[in-house]
This record gives sequence, C-alpha cells and structure tokens, in this order.
Amino acid sequence: MGKSKTYMVVAVLLVVLVGMMGLAIGCGSSGSSSGTSSSPSASSGALTGTAAERAQTILGHAPTGLAGTIITKGSVIVANDSNYAPQSSVDPVTKEVVGFDVDAAKGMADILGLTIVWKHPAWETIPAGLQNGLFDVSIGSMTITKERMKAVSFTDPYYYTSGQVFVKKGGAQIAGPADLAGKTVGVGAQTTYYDYLKKNTKAIVKTYTTDLDAVPDLLNGNLDFWMTAGPTGQQAILQGKAIEFSGKPLYYEDLAFATKLGEPDLIALFNYAIQKMHADGQLTAMSKQWYNGIDLTVKQ
Repeated sequence: MGKSKTYMVVAVLLVVLVGMMGLAIGCGSSGSSSGTSSSPSASSGALTGTAAERAQTILGHAPTGLAGTIITKGSVIVANDSNYAPQSSVDPVTKEVVGFDVDAAKGMADILGLTIVWKHPAWETIPAGLQNGLFDVSIGSMTITKERMKAVSFTDPYYYTSGQVFVKKGGAQIAGPADLAGKTVGVGAQTTYYDYLKKNTKAIVKTYTTDLDAVPDLLNGNLDFWMTAGPTGQQAILQGKAIEFSGKPLYYEDLAFATKLGEPDLIALFNYAIQKMHADGQLTAMSKQWYNGIDLTVKQ
C-alpha cells in the first residue's frame, strides 16, 4: 500500500486534511458479538508454545468447535478482497497480497501460532462462505452492522474509517446526501455504501464486484460520483487517479473480523489477538504505514 505520488506535496497534504477530518470502511451501526472466557490480559507478555498451548492459555480450556479444528490443523483460512488497496492488493513484483488487512491477519496468526491459507472470493459471497465452511474468518474491513450480525459473528473492532464520496477531479462538491439525488454513484456490491445510499439518498446506485472497479467509470464519465472508504479513495488519488474528495465523510464505521455464527471460542481467540495488537501498538504501526501516517485504530 505504499505507492508513488503524482501531486505536489502541498496538494497531497490538503487532500489528507480534508479527507482525514472524518477518517476514522465499509464494507453501519456498531456492536460486536464476542465470546467470553477467562483469558489472560492481552497486555501481558507474548504467548509461547504450540497453537494448542496458546489457545489453552487464552481460553482457560481446550478450544471447541471451529476453533478446535483450526488449532488442531495449525492453519486458518482467511477470506480477503485482494483488489482493495490500501487494505489489500497484489504486489506487482512479488505477486503476494500486501496491505493493512493482510498485516492484521498475519499479526493475529503470529500471536495464535497459526499459518494462513488465503482465499480471495467476491465480497458478496463471504458471509455465505463463512457459514458454509469455505473460510474460517473474513479479515477484509467488514463493517459491523445489525443486519450482518444475523449472518456472521464479529470480533471487537480493529480499526475505524469513513464512508466518503469521491468525484472526478474538478467535479461537483456535495454538502450532504441530498446532493446525490438523481446522480449515478458507483459502489462495491453488498457494501454498507450501497445500503447507505439506498436508505438515505435518491441516488442512482451502480454496483461493481469490488469498490475500485468503479474508478474507470468515474473517470470516463459513466458515473457522477464514487463512494468508498476514505483511505481507499485517498490511495487511488496518491496513485495518480484524477479524482478528489467530494464533501466531508457521510458517516463512520467500526471494522472487525467476521466468522460463522455460534463460535464463541474462535471469537475469543481472535479478540485476544486484536486486543494484544492494540495494546502493543502493532495495529497503530500498521495503520500509519498503510494510511500515510494516520492512526485509524483510534475511534474519531
């Protein structure tokens, strides 16, 4: 997610200042579904031993359910959108996935003593894939919403961000959602941006497989606006896309890992790892690396 800049430094700073007033992604109202356990404090020292020994220490008992399966095999299947920079994208040189979500997943696996098997499905298929056992966890900037909580379980938030509208450079600046009436706005399918626009505006909403797929249509005039996470649009700007922020963020979101319903031990293990990464500064360092020095792990 470290990319080259095509703007003058001052211009970039102005973009950051305007957009980051509200950066706090989306793919909602907050709330989390967490398992409870007599686990050690996440601020304690690093765990050692096998994955099974670490899980026993965290939970106070041998892991059950999907957590037991994951710990036994020593690997976790992570669903992640690989076309969602700076959260996740494929490095053109190494061909490996890189980004904030990728580093968060690796940090979790390191704490729990696991290896990662990556899967990169279409975003809208992830909740069903979790329920059907195709993936163990989604670490892809999924927003906690009441509707999604009917289909998946969420961990504690690992970072926070904004729902932001972007426009082709030199285009219209909006003052609020009412200004989107009758305008064609591109969004990723099955995202909170889509839900927000449908509920709060009279925009003509056009969906894409993933958020960044909308950018070419924004640039060629087939879209009036694009709505995505503030950091995602900012990254596109820093990569040289001729787009800019349009107005202030429309709302803010809590982002979390997601698993299938009914897996309290797994949620407890992931929550331990997230709390540990918050406490020791790992998530802050990752955020500053991938989001141009901004710490999105602190709620705005």
